[in-house]
Amino acid sequence: MRTSRGYAAWLAVSGLVCVAITIFAASAYVTLDMSQARPPLHGPVHYGLLVAHIFTGTVAVLAGVSQFWPGLRARHPRVHRVMGRVYFAAVLPSSVLGVVCAQLSLAGLASSAPLTVLSVLWFVSAVYGLKTARRRQFGEHRIWMIRGFALTGAAVMGRLWGLALGALLPDGDGLLLFATANWLSFVVNLLVAEWWIQSRGYTRTLPSVALRPSISSRSAQSSASVA
Repeated sequence: MRTSRGYAAWLAVSGLVCVAITIFAASAYVTLDMSQARPPLHGPVHYGLLVAHIFTGTVAVLAGVSQFWPGLRARHPRVHRVMGRVYFAAVLPSSVLGVVCAQLSLAGLASSAPLTVLSVLWFVSAVYGLKTARRRQFGEHRIWMIRGFALTGAAVMGRLWGLALGALLPDGDGLLLFATANWLSFVVNLLVAEWWIQSRGYTRTLPSVALRPSISSRSAQSSASVA
C-alpha cells in the first residue's frame, strides 16, 4: 500500500509529540528522587514499582511509534521485528506493574479503577498481538497492534485530557478531573482505533483468511479418503 505524504507527515508529527510528552513525563523519575514523584506514595517499594512501570511504559511508547512508521516493515523487516520484540518486552511487565500500582493508589477507587481497566486491556492487547505475530496471522496482528498502541498512547493522552479539563473547569474537583482524564485517555483512543481499523478495511479479509486452512485441510482429507 502506498503511503501519502499527508499520512506520513501526520504520523511524524503525532509520533514526535507522543515521544516528547512521554520523555517529559518520565524525566521527573530519572533522578530516582522520591520527593519528585507526582502521585502520593506508600513508601520506597511503591516508588520502585512506579518507576519500573513508568520506564517500561516509556520504552513501549518509543518502540511502538517505530512500528507504525511507513516502509519500516517492508524495507527493514529485521528492524521491525526487533522493535516489535522490544515493544512486547516492555508492555507485558509495564501492564502488570500498572495493575499493582493502581491497587496501591492512595486516591481510592476513582483513581485505581480506570488505571486497572487500562492495564488489563493493555496486557490483553499485547498477548493477542504477540500470539498473532507468532502464528503469522499478520492481518489480525496489525489490528491488535493498532488497539495496543491506542492503549499505550493513553499515558500521553491522559496528560493532555487533564490539561484540557483543568483549563475548562479550573474550579473543578481535582480527583474527579484526574479520574475523568484517565477514563477518556483510553476509551477515546480505543474508539478512534476501532474507527481507523474499520475505515481502512483491515477486517474485511479476516474471515476468508481464517477459512483457508480449514478448506485446505478438508480437501486434503477428502483426497486421502478417495485414495
